[in-house]
Amino acid sequence: MNPLPAEGFELLSDSLVWDMTLPWKSSYEGVLLPQWKTAQVNFVSLTMAIRGDGKQQVTQQIKRISAHINERSDLLLATSVADIRTAMRFNKLAVGLHFQETWPFEGDTELVEFFYRLGVRHALLAYNLRNLAADGCAERTDSGLSWFGVDLIKEMNRVGMLVDGTHSGYRSTMEAMELNKGPFIFSHSNPYGVYRHYRNIKDDQIEACAATGGVIGVNGLRHFLGPSEGSLAERMADCIDYISTLVGPEHVGLGLDHVPGAPEERTRALAAQPRIHPTPELGDIPRCYASADVLPELVSTLLIRKYTEKEIRGFLGLNFLRVAELVWKPVAATAR
Repeated sequence: MNPLPAEGFELLSDSLVWDMTLPWKSSYEGVLLPQWKTAQVNFVSLTMAIRGDGKQQVTQQIKRISAHINERSDLLLATSVADIRTAMRFNKLAVGLHFQETWPFEGDTELVEFFYRLGVRHALLAYNLRNLAADGCAERTDSGLSWFGVDLIKEMNRVGMLVDGTHSGYRSTMEAMELNKGPFIFSHSNPYGVYRHYRNIKDDQIEACAATGGVIGVNGLRHFLGPSEGSLAERMADCIDYISTLVGPEHVGLGLDHVPGAPEERTRALAAQPRIHPTPELGDIPRCYASADVLPELVSTLLIRKYTEKEIRGFLGLNFLRVAELVWKPVAATAR
């Protein structure tokens, strides 16, 4: 690990740190969220739905995690930028909610406003395989958006829910970015130009996202960073380098996508779903996920690579903050 330059300690502790993706399970509640707060993260968005999760199941999950957050003095459920700033002022971790799928909408665009009112602030189009809205990045076809997908994006734009292209098919994302009004995001995606993986996004996807004013959150999973002698932080910095060179540093953020537990167990679990998670990936290398503890080394690496303080603050959180300020709307403004 590179030694953290002295100015790095102050920069990390004095920055808004925003992690756009943390998959959630009830067993993580008392473990990961305190860890993210200790690691000086200020805002983290929790996954409330993944492939196959419908309205009823997801609604109960949201109520459960919301109650858990409200019971704790060190957490604050954040549905606005003002909430995030309040959490920072009172030394709390701001927690947001998102979907890694559009299944919970069950083909009904009216459920976008329903879930927005429960706190969901972004949703990706499709998780690897096809759903009612779009094709996923691991689907055998690349058919783009359905009519429901078109209507869904329009409704997400209306209520202020960010549209996310992560895990989604190439054509689906390109069509979505052309249709979308305002900034588009890839909450936790890495560049295909750094590592040629079906889950990573290509240069024209990155360029189209930037053209909307959007942000790409760099993912901390080794299988999307590629084989290298470098550490996870160094490979994440490589992704930041690539995107910054292509479209500018203002379009890069963080979406760590950390999943705890033994890497070998996670690898076996995903191998049991070969169509959702095609294999092999990186041969026999276990799935290694960066946690928030990667941030000191990442800041160190970026300083050594001569990024400015302003650029690093942008990567750490201000770029996603800018997008949220532009897109999120007060709940009262979502009424038809």
